[in-house]
Amino acid sequence: MSNVILVKSVSEFIQNIFELNKIAIDSNSPSVSSINFYRGQSNFEWELEPKLYRENLLNKESVLIAEFLRIAPNHFENLTYFDKLVKMQHYGLPTRLLDTTRNPLVALFFACYDTNQKKQDGSVYFFPQLPVLNQNTSFISLLMKYAFEYSGISLDIAEFTKDVLNDKKIFSSHTLKYKTTDDVLHTLCKVRYYAVLPTLNNPRIYNQDGAFLLFGMKIKKITKSTNPGNLNKLYYDFDPIKFNNDLEKFWKNSKIFRIPASFKELVLGELGSIGISRNKMFPELEYQAEFITNMILKENNKH
Repeated sequence: MSNVILVKSVSEFIQNIFELNKIAIDSNSPSVSSINFYRGQSNFEWELEPKLYRENLLNKESVLIAEFLRIAPNHFENLTYFDKLVKMQHYGLPTRLLDTTRNPLVALFFACYDTNQKKQDGSVYFFPQLPVLNQNTSFISLLMKYAFEYSGISLDIAEFTKDVLNDKKIFSSHTLKYKTTDDVLHTLCKVRYYAVLPTLNNPRIYNQDGAFLLFGMKIKKITKSTNPGNLNKLYYDFDPIKFNNDLEKFWKNSKIFRIPASFKELVLGELGSIGISRNKMFPELEYQAEFITNMILKENNKH
């Protein structure tokens, strides 16, 4: 593929990033609302899709969210829907979020560090000058309302639209004022994903310079009710959006860096020498303890 770049070292990777970034700046007018995003994956063959979609669990989204909130309510107090979803993602729950970063070296680390994929080539996706949103925009607020309050069942689009139009939290957010069902459906289905900058409210997101792609959906079917009580009401069912790694379809001028499996260990060593290491990426205490233990064991094995 012409959009695949083979790299075998950190210096080679950085040089390519500099060149691509210059092209991106020259061909786009950079602003605070357009930023380069990167995504590292430890297996080159994996597709770009969030875990909720990869595990075919879109129809169970509300069940997953509700059950997590039930068993750990104290962990989610006083958080917005988006912050709750980020925290659930952090703990491994399948969500419609795809982790990305603004730091290419962080993405390179994640392309190489997974020992379960050490025999597979890794990949770093480069998305130049993505238009980004704050998590409090109306687009994000609406998708979160759907995920937390309406997902998992056929959507009564008229009832959902009415709820959205009366929701002061959505209207207090900037950008779009919703007026019609078409406005609502555009946010749910016409935009394939949203690039979102989260609040830097936990050490992992801060250290990883984290950002997210929040995925939308596509319409699976529309059913017109024949029941007397809700005659002619329209009900929508949705499917996950699939890109099948078509980069041009995903975002124009995107590139993939391919890191051969045989060079992963070398790249990780180079990254560690400039401060991009496991204990930096995972600052929680349990990971720090594991890092220290492994470091000492490695030293012992030298003697």
